[in-house]
Amino acid sequence: MSASFVDWIISKFGAWLVKTEPNDQKDYYCDFDKMSADIQIGDVILMQGKNKIGNIIRHVTLSPWTHAALYVGRLNDIEDSKSQDTAKKFYTGNPDAQLVIESNLGVGTILTEITKYQGYTTRILRPQQLTTEDAHAIVSFAIRRLGSQYDVRHIFDLARFLFPWGLFPKRWRSSLFEHNALQPTKDICSSMIADSFQSVNYPILPLIEEGYENEIAFIQRNNRLYTPSDFDYSPYFNVIKYPYFALQKKGEYHHLPWMKDVVSDDEGLNFNWLSPKILQFFTSKAYAVVGASSNRNKFGNKVLRCYLQQNKKVYPVNPNEKIIEGIPCIAQIDQLPSNVKSISIVTQPSVTESIVDQAIQKGIQNIWMQPGAESAAAIQQCEKHNINVIADGTCILKELRFKE
Repeated sequence: MSASFVDWIISKFGAWLVKTEPNDQKDYYCDFDKMSADIQIGDVILMQGKNKIGNIIRHVTLSPWTHAALYVGRLNDIEDSKSQDTAKKFYTGNPDAQLVIESNLGVGTILTEITKYQGYTTRILRPQQLTTEDAHAIVSFAIRRLGSQYDVRHIFDLARFLFPWGLFPKRWRSSLFEHNALQPTKDICSSMIADSFQSVNYPILPLIEEGYENEIAFIQRNNRLYTPSDFDYSPYFNVIKYPYFALQKKGEYHHLPWMKDVVSDDEGLNFNWLSPKILQFFTSKAYAVVGASSNRNKFGNKVLRCYLQQNKKVYPVNPNEKIIEGIPCIAQIDQLPSNVKSISIVTQPSVTESIVDQAIQKGIQNIWMQPGAESAAAIQQCEKHNINVIADGTCILKELRFKE
């Protein structure tokens, strides 16, 4: 197999690995502005990646931290003049920007702005008792690695931990443990940073051996074995978090803006921000779906099941059905129990007008017209009688995150 073809395969695979996956959710676990104000030269930033390579690292290391970067400060913060000149060759942007050094698949070891990771879940790891002199030495060491290629082979090696490689020929196995005393020519994010710290003999996760008469010896670890989570596990780095709401006083947690009657199921957000009209709609003790259907493919049935998924007391209204979803049907609105103050209408617009007239007579206070059921005349009637009406195309299935 030709080298050019292998390079082509690797480049295609690399492009697939670094493709960012959709994630519009803003991170509220970290106050990025506060973190940027407090971060110090020599700090390690851990991030939760949003691409496929991050998923591989997360799976192999059993840790959410999939990427690491070394904070170097601003260009003028780099004390060594030679290192500063080198940095200026690799970064030509705003001289006042806060910068990090990182190794990325497809681009190698680079100098980039910290704002690149705004919106990511991040954590600061601060080396304990690190001298200012050594912090700058670490930065200078990392700057000398700028321009190094990313070690794609390393990702393959990590992925091999997922398979029973004892069944395969030895030449196919991981090269992670092949020690190379020479300066590496390729980087990954964690090995580059580990190398930088080990250049000043700062410990991360060293092997510690106890000899005769309780003598202790520290042994440097192969930097190729480091992953971002190792900085988190290291007892020599302090974990610093910047929560969106910092608790600065005792008992201040009592004043956090808790949302009442909402529980997250860890499958993502299970609520939307509800408008005042919708919040008022859900003050009723019981509800009704006018135009309920026994056909599970129709909205009249889905809206009914949506209420049931939210554990709400709901009555199907349909004069032509006996039972829908195991609930006895009610033929007319005037037969609804008195505690029903909110109804959903899933009918044709011409029918909606008649339904609204009946609802007014019944004393219904809140009416939600499903998209397609709206009628201008019916809406005017609701407003005339001070009924809280939702008829702007808002769908209850979307607002309550209905699941089929």
